Amino acid sequence: MSDYPDHAARNDAGPPAPQKVADFQDAGFGDADAGDVTNGAFRWPTPPFATYPVATAQQESEPCQIVGLNGRVMQGRLNFFVPTERVAHIQVPPARTTMPLRFNQFRTLLLTRALEPTAVSHEVAQHDGGVLTERPVTDYRVHLVAGGTLEGDTIGHVDNEYGLFLFPPVDEKGAVSRLFVPADIIAGVEIGPLIGQALIDAQAVTPDDVQQAIDVQQNLRNQKLGDILLTQKVVSPEQLIDAIQRQSHMPMVRIGEALIALGLISDDQLQIALKQQQHDRTVPLGELLVRLGMVSRQDLLSALARKMGYPLVDLDKFPADPDALHRVPFNVAARLLVAPLLLHESMLIVAVEDPSKRSVLAELEFVTQCKIVPVLANQSQLEWSIRDAYAKLGADVTSVMFTAFAEPAELELDAIDSGKLVEDLEKEGLDNKSFQEEDRPIEQSDNSLVRLINTMIVEAYTQGVSDIHIESYPGRDKIKIRFRKDGGLVPYLELPHNYRSAMIARIKIMCDLDISERRKPQDGKINFARFVPQYRLELRVATIPTNNGLEDVVMRILSSARPLPLDKIGLSELNLTRLKSALERPYGMILCVGPTGSGKTTTLHSALSFINVPERKIWTAEDPVEITQPGLRQVQINPKIDWTFAKALRAFLRADPDVIMVGEIRDHETADMGIEASLTGHLVLTTLHTNSAPETVTRLLDMGMDPFNFADALLVVLAQRLVRRLCSACKVSEPASQAYIDDLMKEYMFVFPEHQEHITAEAVQADWQQRLGRDGVLMTHTAKGCPQCNHTGYKGRAGLHELLSVSREVRRMIQTGANAEALLNQSLKEGMRTLRQDGIEKVLSGITSMEEVRASSNI
Repeated sequence: MSDYPDHAARNDAGPPAPQKVADFQDAGFGDADAGDVTNGAFRWPTPPFATYPVATAQQESEPCQIVGLNGRVMQGRLNFFVPTERVAHIQVPPARTTMPLRFNQFRTLLLTRALEPTAVSHEVAQHDGGVLTERPVTDYRVHLVAGGTLEGDTIGHVDNEYGLFLFPPVDEKGAVSRLFVPADIIAGVEIGPLIGQALIDAQAVTPDDVQQAIDVQQNLRNQKLGDILLTQKVVSPEQLIDAIQRQSHMPMVRIGEALIALGLISDDQLQIALKQQQHDRTVPLGELLVRLGMVSRQDLLSALARKMGYPLVDLDKFPADPDALHRVPFNVAARLLVAPLLLHESMLIVAVEDPSKRSVLAELEFVTQCKIVPVLANQSQLEWSIRDAYAKLGADVTSVMFTAFAEPAELELDAIDSGKLVEDLEKEGLDNKSFQEEDRPIEQSDNSLVRLINTMIVEAYTQGVSDIHIESYPGRDKIKIRFRKDGGLVPYLELPHNYRSAMIARIKIMCDLDISERRKPQDGKINFARFVPQYRLELRVATIPTNNGLEDVVMRILSSARPLPLDKIGLSELNLTRLKSALERPYGMILCVGPTGSGKTTTLHSALSFINVPERKIWTAEDPVEITQPGLRQVQINPKIDWTFAKALRAFLRADPDVIMVGEIRDHETADMGIEASLTGHLVLTTLHTNSAPETVTRLLDMGMDPFNFADALLVVLAQRLVRRLCSACKVSEPASQAYIDDLMKEYMFVFPEHQEHITAEAVQADWQQRLGRDGVLMTHTAKGCPQCNHTGYKGRAGLHELLSVSREVRRMIQTGANAEALLNQSLKEGMRTLRQDGIEKVLSGITSMEEVRASSNI
């Protein structure tokens, strides 16, 4: 894959204007590497005073000023701001495409459009005028890592992990601009006057007193956060929230590493405990070390606080929040030995003796439907604190036995625990007579089966699974659940036959389908955040009747909410250049073809992200809408109400579009409308189910397209497949033998017509050695398997591409009705490479294996 080329796009009038981009890169930005486009628009902070409007999502581009690392200033427009990826997508006119800039590639980003204070009515101003008109101006000093200081005035500020947001005043009426300084370049920040100098000027202290205070402050700054947390117990909600925020910025440390670093255990002791833990995953490592007598509970508490940063709460003095107590039933709190402390911004903060007990936290999340934040407390305080807190609420605290260190039946969200949950289901008696009645729908209160389905979806999502297949078999055969991962189906779980009706009914309830209808297929969607709030994903559900009156269910996880940058989808340098050239054209048709599940929609959205600028109006018609990005107007097709691709396309043409993306050409009408749109000044992107790029042309002509109109409209055809990617953790490379290279060469050259003269095997091998070899030596790459890839040798997927660019000669051949073979031969002469040839180059690059290429492409 190549780096981004010059980002100055061609406009309609002629060649690009490269000078602007050259100046931009000279300003210290370099070639920006793209990040993901954000799922939703970013809410840029506003001054933290009542007189200013609240932060709203960015719906359009903002004029901005960017200062490079060397101080050069450039004017542009901010299209997307993605702090989670630490990237800003900037457009620098006259370029018509976006340029991604990482936060470490610029000094400041200023939104030049002024933000006005909100108007306050006369009555409100008289009543609360002092609060609503407050907008104090303070000075700021931002010290840079590379040296130098940024200075100025601001009306408030917002500081977070991404950087510092300042609000320099624009006029006397309170209007402000918005300035962002990335955290990557900040060495230190001072907001407001220097308090020491102010006290000296007021003759309240002497310079010696100030210097002594500075020395003490420096010592405190050098003190580790964990030591502070251990020596100063939290006793108030304010202290607790502040401590949790500080802990969130601490690096992640494993408990074993923390204990070794403190000298409490040796590496040999840790290995013994890890080996024993393999036999019983339900016991956390810290608890296991205590049971083995290797560390004391006080030592474990010290490690959790000092090295892992968990706040330590003094339960004798901390006032428990009644709202938090109401979220957790007393019998649950007693059984799990957790003390609910505070409900804060949809987070439930609980005190536990060991925060590494994920099974406890998982059950609490399910019971409370809240995000659980664990903090530390002494075991001796927990039981009495729970009894006292719930007794004040009127609970009968004498009827429940406390079970310290009891292992709950609930499971962690690991694949191994799915089998454990099936055992729990059997123990709870779900296989009784009432559940043997096949028509009985599941009740929402059947806790273990609900958690099993939730856990299955969470595990599928975390493992990168695309589809979940639930297969029912007649008689007493078990229900089989399989995951489609990296294109292949892998077994996940088997359930007894008498769970058949309950599981399918529960899934139907989750997506509001008719649980009594079992004879017809049904389609629906699950908004999974309704059931597990911390996982914001959707699932497309299809139920299919099978023989013997049974049903199968297939659920597709729609979690790919952000498009990939165009140069990250695996296109070769030539294909990327040709595709970008076609995207920069003002009108025409771009086709992306391949079988179902080959990544066509992902490719088209990557292409749209490249041309998604405010000057373009982009409409998309999709079924379903899986990927979103700001600026697109996206339409969901619904054939049930006769809202088809063709009708959506016809409606788009009346809505003044520049670019139209049609999810799929399914019939003659849609194809005809797409060609008409591309000939009337619109850029049309769409997909089709065909095997190769040349065959796409003949397929559309067979559908009845006018060859002259079609030839004039078509710009490029991109055929693609997905193959499994070699696992980078266990991949091994070694020099390739000449026999191996000869075999690859034979397959590579097979497609060229006989007696061809424009390319030779010697020239191809020399090109491979230059582009794909290591110091001119071609390598062979294998992956034998490791725990990271589940011992398969593959992890993730990569694309194979075949791009047919419509030249004058190819256009003439389309108009005269040339067959697919003639189009293929001409395209090969003009530089096109087939899917198999592109795959062979990716094999030599170490991306995939030849077995994968052969399985997904024809010669």
